[in-house]
Amino acid sequence: MKRFSVLLVACLVSVVSAQVDLLSTRPKIDGKLSLRQAVEIALRESPVLRGAIAELKATEAKLQMMRSEKRLQLSVNTFVSTGTEGGILTSPATVMPPATMLLPRRSLVDANAMLMFPLFTGGRLEALIRQAESLRHATQAQLEAMRLDVVLETKVAYRQALLMRQTVRVAEAYVRAMEERVRVDKVAAGVGRIPEFWVLRSEAELANARQILVNAQRDYEIAILTLKTVMGVHPDSQVELTDEFSADEALPIPLEREKLLAIAFENRPEIRRTTQQVNAQNFLLQAAKALYAPQVSLMAMADYMRGTGSMGQGTGGYLVGIVLGLPIFDGGRRKATVNEAEAMREKALADLEQIKLQIAREVDTALKELLAARQNIQTARAALHAAEEDARVAKVRYEAGRSALVEYLDAIAALVRAELNYAQALYKQAVAIDKLIRAVGMSE
Repeated sequence: MKRFSVLLVACLVSVVSAQVDLLSTRPKIDGKLSLRQAVEIALRESPVLRGAIAELKATEAKLQMMRSEKRLQLSVNTFVSTGTEGGILTSPATVMPPATMLLPRRSLVDANAMLMFPLFTGGRLEALIRQAESLRHATQAQLEAMRLDVVLETKVAYRQALLMRQTVRVAEAYVRAMEERVRVDKVAAGVGRIPEFWVLRSEAELANARQILVNAQRDYEIAILTLKTVMGVHPDSQVELTDEFSADEALPIPLEREKLLAIAFENRPEIRRTTQQVNAQNFLLQAAKALYAPQVSLMAMADYMRGTGSMGQGTGGYLVGIVLGLPIFDGGRRKATVNEAEAMREKALADLEQIKLQIAREVDTALKELLAARQNIQTARAALHAAEEDARVAKVRYEAGRSALVEYLDAIAALVRAELNYAQALYKQAVAIDKLIRAVGMSE
């Protein structure tokens, strides 16, 4: 039992060590961090983008595979046999061009070289190459779309961290105000200016403010951790946000719906991706129809064999010819292939229409959110000014003994809510701008 426990602990240690090793591959950053720097780091370090880049390389490799089908192919094959009966052997399935040999009785050693070059395929190979090119372009457009998504996700994470930082600042100011209130009230209660239970009420409000501060600090730390995860950096990185919210953020695009839609339909990589997928299905349909055309190839072979009997001294030679093939009846296989390609083309066309509708919806939604956010900023700013003045007056009245403590505490609580609402309004405007920029296919 003791030995089992030791082994279990060793396994757990090895698992933890492996996890630490995985984290050690992530870069650490320290110091000040602007929004632009965060986006640059995310584009460089995001594992999501690295996977998309690898997928693009795979499509480029597939394109090279398709192009190789039109080039000269040469293989070398060797057959060694012995027995009392003759037979037919072919080279392994992965060897192209394949060699097929009629082997005689007794022993034989044969070495040959096979050469093949396609002369005419009815456009099948050309269509497959164009299809692979379209798929590569579609994957490249998908990579561009993922880059835009990473940019947006990083911006939103950064803005969320800014909002949580501002919440911490408001909570800290709240705590300082209540600490001062408790101090002043204790002095006033000591000289009999206010009742003792008012001090207890202030202390209760101070405890509430401290709890709000603790929760705000927790949310800020979580927001920073989320930002580091989106950026793809080590969670132990120490960053200090340098940007601030602005009520008057500039827009690089006009706020006119028709112009925004025109920009989106021109820039969005999702449209280019889906268009290329439609092209790929068109070329695949061409390739399927080309199966009805004759397939013509140039074949050449050089051969040397040595065996028992009359071939004991070894013989050799060469052969050059043209091979033409045309399937007459295949049980409906070619027709089914064409039908499948036509159906997939129709699906790709439907996907293209769906993408256009989705982009229009994203642009309209982002525009409405931005317009509403701008109006909310004005409302929140006016409410903040009113709350500041109300808190100032309430403090003067309370300290002059002309109002009760609860009036002052209500004014302070209203001021805290107004400050948080204003920060939230600034955050929503910034995020709405980021979403609108993404909706039209731009990064900034």
